[in-house]
Amino acid sequence: MNGRWEAFAGQILALWRTQRSTAWPEPVARALKLRFDSGVAELAAPVPEQRSYRWIAAPLLAFALFALTAGLLANHDPRSKGYFRLFFSDPIHLKAGFATAVVVLACFQLFTAAWIFRKLPWRKPAWVNPVHRWSGRLAFACTLPVAYHCIFKLGFRDPSNRVLAHSLLGCGVYGAFAAKVTIVRLHRFPRPVLPLAGGLLFAALIAVWYTSALWLYRHDTAAAAPAKSSPIPADASPTAGAAVFKSAGCGSCHTLKAADASGQIGPNLDDARPAFETARAKVEQGGGGMPSFGGQLTPPQIRDVAAFVAKNAGSR
Repeated sequence: MNGRWEAFAGQILALWRTQRSTAWPEPVARALKLRFDSGVAELAAPVPEQRSYRWIAAPLLAFALFALTAGLLANHDPRSKGYFRLFFSDPIHLKAGFATAVVVLACFQLFTAAWIFRKLPWRKPAWVNPVHRWSGRLAFACTLPVAYHCIFKLGFRDPSNRVLAHSLLGCGVYGAFAAKVTIVRLHRFPRPVLPLAGGLLFAALIAVWYTSALWLYRHDTAAAAPAKSSPIPADASPTAGAAVFKSAGCGSCHTLKAADASGQIGPNLDDARPAFETARAKVEQGGGGMPSFGGQLTPPQIRDVAAFVAKNAGSR
């Protein structure tokens, strides 16, 4: 038996010596092909074909669906029922704080995205991709308390061009987010599509923050010294002001027991007890998260509602 194997091995060796400068024998070539070519075939598998630009209709549909849904859900009058504020002075400042955190995370997202696409001079470490994903998830989570208050408490409002732009942009943010997620999940979109979608979402977030939180911080008047008492003018009618307070919807945002109002969005007027001139200026000019009513109420109406607030705040 051993002699036969030795003879067979000798024949193979002789065959290899005579044909090593030419092609492998057919049986050996077939064996080698079966052993080694499968892995190469897997590596050389064709890259999936890129989607055509017609597929952009899918993220555009997601954008329209989510933005329109947010707008429809917000189509109601402001609701005065309370809302949590954590360690902030009121829900408006809580929302501004969360919105600012979202913008910071969005800037970090932009930085890590540039790193992922190798637009930065440094070598991309392995942790960039998961950190980019989780920072995006955290940013989305931070938008939820803001969106809930805007959609289900304040509603879609348009007392001024700024507030109207903010309402439209707020709906657009969730549409842009849905469009970006659709692009990421479907894969194989043309190369510029994902960066453009991310840029659109980033721009919408900055615009929402600019028309809300940044505006609030610019107009925020820190309560330093108590306002000086100012007398109620003789031509101001607190009785007429009570009707203005109700018709203008002041009770949806403010608490004032004299008006049976328990709004939790703005400051508690019974606690603040503003003087006449302070209330009149705030109604006319707005500030600190409150929109201006100078374009909606006449000067006598502003005077009357300020008199009503100044006379009755903290009286019960």
